[in-house]
Amino acid sequence: MESMMAVRRVAVLAHFDAEGLLTESARRLLDELLLHAERIVLVSTRLAPEQAEGLDDRITVIIRENVGYDFYSFRTGIFAIEALYSYDELIVANDSVITIDRGGIGKAFAQMRDVECDVWGMTESLQVSRHLQSYFLVFRKSAFFSHYFDRFWRNVRVLDDKWEIILSYEVGLTQWLLSHGARIAVAFQPDDAARRTVAVRLKRKRLRDGVNALIAAPSKQGVLHANPAHYLWDELYRRFGFIKSEVLRDDPNGVLDVELARLITDDAARAMVEREIARMRQTRKSVMPIVTGERDAPTPDELDRYGVGAIDAEELGARFAIVLHLFHVDLIDSIFAYMRNVIVDHDVFVSVKSIADRRIAIRYFQEHKVPARVFIHPNIGRDVGPFISLLNTGLLDRYDAVCKIHSKKSVYHDGGGQWRDELMKSLLGSSFEVLRILRAFDEHPACGIVGPESAYLSNARFWGGNEERLRVLGAEMGIDDARIRLGFFAGTMFWFRPAALRALRARNIGLSEFDPEAGQRDATLAHVIERLFVLCAEHEGYFAGTTRSPGVALRHEDYDKQGIFVLPS
Repeated sequence: MESMMAVRRVAVLAHFDAEGLLTESARRLLDELLLHAERIVLVSTRLAPEQAEGLDDRITVIIRENVGYDFYSFRTGIFAIEALYSYDELIVANDSVITIDRGGIGKAFAQMRDVECDVWGMTESLQVSRHLQSYFLVFRKSAFFSHYFDRFWRNVRVLDDKWEIILSYEVGLTQWLLSHGARIAVAFQPDDAARRTVAVRLKRKRLRDGVNALIAAPSKQGVLHANPAHYLWDELYRRFGFIKSEVLRDDPNGVLDVELARLITDDAARAMVEREIARMRQTRKSVMPIVTGERDAPTPDELDRYGVGAIDAEELGARFAIVLHLFHVDLIDSIFAYMRNVIVDHDVFVSVKSIADRRIAIRYFQEHKVPARVFIHPNIGRDVGPFISLLNTGLLDRYDAVCKIHSKKSVYHDGGGQWRDELMKSLLGSSFEVLRILRAFDEHPACGIVGPESAYLSNARFWGGNEERLRVLGAEMGIDDARIRLGFFAGTMFWFRPAALRALRARNIGLSEFDPEAGQRDATLAHVIERLFVLCAEHEGYFAGTTRSPGVALRHEDYDKQGIFVLPS
């Protein structure tokens, strides 16, 4: 065991248990920490008083209100430490792991003893931005005895939005440290064999989710961005003796393919784990939903200050643009992975439904050095409503081509995520594909709209309850009724030339004309406009092409037998 005289440590442990218990696993974690730390500050947001009885005298217990999640517990514990300056290292951890084998933490300390760094973590993630995962961090004196460390923790406040916490604190802490010159390191570094394991497990999960086998293999970036605590949970256990709780409780990524009996050979330890899994499944929510604040509806003042009308046209100067409606902010990372394939100069417009979502989006794009114009829009008309509001401003008129995308989650089918990825991949799947589409707009002045070939529908059965209303709107736009027939890109994601939608902009559709949101599957104004984009382009003298042949006018009759697996017919 490591000598206490060599390194003086103190630990802060954030705790929560739905039943207010200090479980056997949590007690094992405390015992492990006491082998390496002189004192522990245990900060709990739910702990029955009797559970603290009989704890080691070196453990100080603080019970606080259940707000702010772990980072506010970390803050509380850090500022409760007496004479922090007298220690060499500060451990900051939470109880989101099931500690199984004795001595696992000691192995990590032994491995990191001679590593030159200021802060290290058990694992790191590349999701959003590179960051040490906060369930186990070690700060050396060079870090915690600094002004920037103190400033970060003093600025931690109570946040109830999980995604904002991730960006501001989980990711933000590492970025803050790096920006102040701190050196970071990680104990668990996957090798090539581990990455191959991740690739296999990612593909298996995608196949279970219904992704076509031809596109189920993950990209190199997808493998690198996979959460190691989830996809390499068994290797983490072999190395350091613990498993993240959510892996065993929920198996969120569908990778629990190793029998515990083969992995945990000690019968007593395995029985403890199985008891804890059963208890967690009964008492805790399987996942913590990402929320967007206490209210989503923006106020008139917020719309005035941060709505589409607040965008400064003088700041726009590119030939191309992306328009993203980000209703589901939890998808921002996966969508941006496609957006970054646009390597030519372009402007970015992002519509969100609330002030909280705006903060999240702005912070995210700032982290990625993208000068996005993020505006708030009432939750009216789904992705079409915000797009029409932006179109009506005339801000898009300056562009040669614009890509319209959104954070689609289909209400029709469990495979909505797969469909979104297929549409995104078709439009923004690679820099080569994007340049090929943009070249079509440059070389073919009559090219007006280009969408995913697999999403084009022309069979009359896909009119739904929208034909009559479309004919009325078409007449108001000057479209001859005799020319109206069905042909549209299902999912409303496509590239377009703004001039091709001139008649739609001239109609100046107002938000009051959209149907109130009630989870409708058909026959709303948004569904009508979805079926109008190609008609509008052709009315203006442009042709519609597909991503397969963007410079060639598609033949509507070629798609008469095509359907969409997530769309009711």
